[in-house]
Amino acid sequence: MVVTGAALFGALRERLPIVQGTCYLAIGDGNTMARGFEIDWVVVRVITLKRVLALMATGLVAAALLFFAYSRLHLPPEVLARRAIEQAQRASSALSGKTIAGTWDKEIQLARQQLKQSQNAYDAERWGRARELANDARERFEAVLGAGETQVTGVGQVFSLEGNVSIQRAGRSDWIAAHERMPLFDGDFIRTGQDGSAEILFSDGTLYRISPETLLEVHRQRRASSPATVKMVVGRINVFTSSEKSTVTTETARTNIDRESRVALDVTQGDRTTRVAAFAGNAQVRSAEGATVMLHSQQRVVALADGELSPAAPIPRAPEPLVPLNNDVFDLKSSPIIILRWRLPAGAVHSRLQVSRSRRFVQNMLDVNAVTGHKNWAKLKAIAPGTYFWRVASLDSLGTRSEWSQVMRFQVTSAGALLPIGDRKPPMLEVEPARQMGQLFIIEGRTDVGATVTINGESVDVDADGHFQKAVEVRKAGWNELVVTAVDPAGNQTQRRQRVFVEVY
Repeated sequence: MVVTGAALFGALRERLPIVQGTCYLAIGDGNTMARGFEIDWVVVRVITLKRVLALMATGLVAAALLFFAYSRLHLPPEVLARRAIEQAQRASSALSGKTIAGTWDKEIQLARQQLKQSQNAYDAERWGRARELANDARERFEAVLGAGETQVTGVGQVFSLEGNVSIQRAGRSDWIAAHERMPLFDGDFIRTGQDGSAEILFSDGTLYRISPETLLEVHRQRRASSPATVKMVVGRINVFTSSEKSTVTTETARTNIDRESRVALDVTQGDRTTRVAAFAGNAQVRSAEGATVMLHSQQRVVALADGELSPAAPIPRAPEPLVPLNNDVFDLKSSPIIILRWRLPAGAVHSRLQVSRSRRFVQNMLDVNAVTGHKNWAKLKAIAPGTYFWRVASLDSLGTRSEWSQVMRFQVTSAGALLPIGDRKPPMLEVEPARQMGQLFIIEGRTDVGATVTINGESVDVDADGHFQKAVEVRKAGWNELVVTAVDPAGNQTQRRQRVFVEVY
């Protein structure tokens, strides 16, 4: 029997109810002679025109909101930079008429300097740089505004970092990723991971170099005449003081570091033993029980958990690296054997050599970490291309290690990757105006990848993209000249000179 469409619809209409204007249509099981398809019984809901229009309206609203959000999040870089500068200017204006402690003067001066630099970067159409500087200036202004009359000193900033470095703000439980020029304030914690290291520059000119797996806390001064205090929980730091003293406390000792000194502190994870080594200048170490030891240049002391202090003991001097020279190039195929040589100081019994692709010699990135005995050389076989950094330290008969030598670097290239002999083009060198912090000047710039940079003859670390920055101390009062030199692997060089003024009170 053949069932017509009308008859089928009539039968379905009797069986399926109509609910609130919504009808249900069944497509039936059977053999249609025209096409021969077998179709299972299904029920299809036909949505009313009203609901369709409602869905379309909702979709249009959602699309408009998405477009608005996208346009807000993807503003042109120059607009983002301009807004950041305006926010920093408003924060600066908010300080007017406020009572601010005099100990914040340097912080305010640095923030205003960053704001001015951001405006200069904006005028030069360096939008990203302008936005970064403006955000840093705004953070400083807002922090000072929140501090008010609070006497807080010893505040600084993250000068440089590598790998995993985190900051925990005072009174908070969460950790945030650190970045260069991030300001630090009283009560902040700094933590470096297994592959992390950082340099912290305080407003009084003290520089802290923080090794991997280190945790420390920034403390404020209790009195205006007191040095800034840092509480070290675990790890290793190197402290470079300038015209001001600095203090580092641990569970077992308090170390007062004199002006113009270079001191390393190491706190053991398990028993919290504190080891203090003075490589230059002086430091006074006081145990928890009140015992005191005075350290002079090239001396060390150990503070135990029971309050005992060891006598001051000598430290050997660091070796002098000789070859290869900075940026020497070795071809992986034709010259895979590399000879490293250094000059051992008197009294050294062994040498410890480290070679790494990390300029900070992160522990898990060391290619070589070995004691070479009394030899003043080592022979290496290159197996992979790349840029390598090396340094060496002396060990005395008791195993006491000296300060690490100057860091040197060389390059290993794959066959055919060497520069042509006829290369005569000097490297590109861009240097920003020096930023002054007392007797410290922060020099930042960019050069060709693979070039070596020095400032007044002192080596500067250069990133993989050619960026560099360094804090240079100038002790001579009056006008001084900073000479920045870049040398490429072919020996071509470019120099930039800046005159800076130091006023000593």
